[in-house]
Amino acid sequence: MVELALDCAANACSVAVARDGKLLAARWRPMARGHAEMAPVMLERVMAEAGVLFADLSRIVVTRGPGSFTGIRIALAAARGLALVTKAELVAASTFEALRPALPPEGRLFAVLNTGRGSLYAAELSGAATPFATTMEALVAEAPFAVTGDAGKALAASAPGAIRALAPALPDAVRLLGRHFAPGPASPLYLSRPLTGPVGR
Repeated sequence: MVELALDCAANACSVAVARDGKLLAARWRPMARGHAEMAPVMLERVMAEAGVLFADLSRIVVTRGPGSFTGIRIALAAARGLALVTKAELVAASTFEALRPALPPEGRLFAVLNTGRGSLYAAELSGAATPFATTMEALVAEAPFAVTGDAGKALAASAPGAIRALAPALPDAVRLLGRHFAPGPASPLYLSRPLTGPVGR
């Protein structure tokens, strides 16, 4: 089975390809803007590096949010288009699954992304992993816990000793490969309304 994973939902863009559980090629690049231009290039380069054709794809896994409105739409559109052409199985997963550590710590673990609006997107990976919107103050009140994601360091600094920041800081498509996800819609998962104007994400 040839599996492709794609994430553009946060401040990074990543693509990975595996065959029968073995990673063939992957690319990851931190970026706050430019996902629309970078994603197609990364897709083509990773497939070429992996030595497989798009027609060889058996399964496509893509993050559906929460995160950047633009990045989510770009990744989902690319994944849907490839699935339609290749007839590959399409699986959509929460962005937080691309933040899940390979070796989770004991106790509570949250994945948290900064929205850039004074709020956070979060999910308790040691629990049901249901995404929700919150604030730093509200999440600090849940301490003690460990945290991954780009808001991890700020949370840890606000409650030294009670909150522990772990890697990774940004999602990576590699973490989606070879995993089972419950069936769900390949549609965007938004937890807030998009901003209007050129600064909206």
